[in-house]
Amino acid sequence: MAFVADTLTPLVSRTARPVQVPLSAGLAALALAGAALLWSGNFLAGRLAADLLPPATFSAARWLLAFALLAPFTFREIAAHRDEIIHRWWLWAAAGVLNIAIFTVLIYAGLAHTSLVNGSIIGSAAPIVVGLLGWLILSERTSARARLALAVSTAGVAFIVLRGDLGTLARLDFHGGDLVLFLGISAFALYAVLLKRFPCRLSAAAALTVSIPFGLVALAPLALWELATTPLAFDAREAGTAGLLVLYVASLPTLGFVLWAKGVAVLGPTRAGQFLQLMPVFGAGLAVSVLGETLHLYHALGFALVLGGLGLSGLRFGGRAPRNRPVPTLD
Repeated sequence: MAFVADTLTPLVSRTARPVQVPLSAGLAALALAGAALLWSGNFLAGRLAADLLPPATFSAARWLLAFALLAPFTFREIAAHRDEIIHRWWLWAAAGVLNIAIFTVLIYAGLAHTSLVNGSIIGSAAPIVVGLLGWLILSERTSARARLALAVSTAGVAFIVLRGDLGTLARLDFHGGDLVLFLGISAFALYAVLLKRFPCRLSAAAALTVSIPFGLVALAPLALWELATTPLAFDAREAGTAGLLVLYVASLPTLGFVLWAKGVAVLGPTRAGQFLQLMPVFGAGLAVSVLGETLHLYHALGFALVLGGLGLSGLRFGGRAPRNRPVPTLD
């Protein structure tokens, strides 16, 4: 988990202001668990929204509202760093397309065609995919143990996608929603590695705010096409539900990044990274308690493999990023 935590930490805390009142280790752990729960809730909201809003429309509504909520708090910081932002516009464009457009659309599209249990467990493979891309793109040093961790966790994801039946592979009878989800996780992993390669001096909230307009531009054509081909048609109760789901995904998962930053500040990135393993646990609990989904043996075995791979990678998965690394720029 060390590589993963070092990769995700710049997204939330590389330039964050010091915590004024230090949290105790117990409160830090609660903050990290809270972040994992809020992020798991994003998957639940995506599953609930599947019958109300098409994925690009739901994603566009989410990020448009998120931008409106973030902009008043980040405007001054963005203005202070406008020269750097303009100079590195390509970074924010890539971040917006990968994270705001591709990742969220594929996640919501995948959740419309698979169970929340499947989605949560496949989502737990994100750290491993980040590690793989970090090794391939950034040439991060890896060990035999890390490669074994990757193999074990990949086997777990494959077990879920194949639904515990190797005959699925022979029949090419894949579950489309699971494959779309994995593609979405891969887009997020590429986004995380991109920010690790080109860290910035902006806070997490400001960096996210800057990238949102680029993502919305990429989302707009698809969202307009969805609205033109499948006009929204729901009653007042369904409209209220859709509005609450958009409000949730636009606000509370963003709060999760703040909780994550505070937890990392106390426990450090490596220990904090272990709390990502709670996401499939929370996801499965929400799926059973809220949606009434059924857990199968292949879910348990697949999750055990993913968790085993994460455990194997716990100490040295690509090494810790050097402190105070200079910010690369385009010449």
